[in-house]
Amino acid sequence: MRQLSKQNLEDIIMGCCYLGSGGGGSYEAGLKRIHEDLAAGLKFNLISVDEMKDDDYAATTYYVGSTAPYTREQLERFNKLPRIKDEATTVAFRLLQKHTGKNFVAVIAGEIGAGNTPYALSAAAHLGIAQLDADTAGRAVPEIDQSTIFAAGISLLPTAAATLFGDELLITKVATPSREEEFLRLASTISMHIAAADSALPGKLLKRPNIVVQGSLSLCEQIGGAHRLAVESKQDPIKAVLEASKGYEVFAGMVSGHDWADKGGYLVGEVDIRGLGPYSGQTYKLAFKNENLISWRDGKVSITSPDIITMVDSASGRAVLNPDFRKGQEVTIIGIPAPSPWRTENGLRVCGPAHFGFDASYVPIEERHRTGNI
Repeated sequence: MRQLSKQNLEDIIMGCCYLGSGGGGSYEAGLKRIHEDLAAGLKFNLISVDEMKDDDYAATTYYVGSTAPYTREQLERFNKLPRIKDEATTVAFRLLQKHTGKNFVAVIAGEIGAGNTPYALSAAAHLGIAQLDADTAGRAVPEIDQSTIFAAGISLLPTAAATLFGDELLITKVATPSREEEFLRLASTISMHIAAADSALPGKLLKRPNIVVQGSLSLCEQIGGAHRLAVESKQDPIKAVLEASKGYEVFAGMVSGHDWADKGGYLVGEVDIRGLGPYSGQTYKLAFKNENLISWRDGKVSITSPDIITMVDSASGRAVLNPDFRKGQEVTIIGIPAPSPWRTENGLRVCGPAHFGFDASYVPIEERHRTGNI
């Protein structure tokens, strides 16, 4: 077990931005949550999966909701509702713990994202247990079913959920697995967002290959630390991030247009980029559903989910979250290989391009880069 310092935590959150594929929640909100917890004297402990006993339990906690800005009408409606004192993720986790009666020793992040991962860390600190150095995606993902646990054929139920207004839900059975996503997504549209806790599993099961993405928070810390040190030493932060993440520079240019909308609890849209420098005369397009899912160079498929596609501000080297891009902004597109659980048959079934309705085959980014088809 390792106690995390303020610097460790800040590096983790920064690293989450690059693995978030344009989603995963607000960097500013995640940083604020952790700083408030540190000011309150809370402790953050990180443990590996191997440190768990076989009969110890861990479970995920995360937020569900669109990353689109709220409308004035939504804010007026939300402001009329009461607010709970505790963070909703903590409430949801306690509800799951009460329902299952298991001995929970750690929280599992539901995904890697600058908002969701810090809130999982915060829940662990408030609950007085550890954060597992693992998550169930290795990146940010738009749908609950994009869980390595689900891809391994394991049910995520029971699921406990809570809103910041005091609503509490418990889902113990659904007609089909996708119904859990539909119930929570619908609830999020009338609740700003909703916190969920599920995937209560023992250490014996979590230690099996491809059940969770092990070491993912340590990887975030390495990536975030590489960015910080590059900035401090006036080196190229994008190059440092690519080295730490084993990623690739794919394109660079200027945002020439974009279109997005809040549809069914998701931020859905596209971004068009006009090439600059060595990419002059070329075009690039990203399509996203909260997270970036597929990209095209000059109309031909470049990268697809589950590999990670992240837009980075070319001047600062900071990852750009959807929909914070702006027309005229100079950006660099980087691609990072997906964790191994997504490269299995079941992983591609729930997180490959066909799942999102794209007529494209998944080709690992390393192969695309080797053959020049990226």
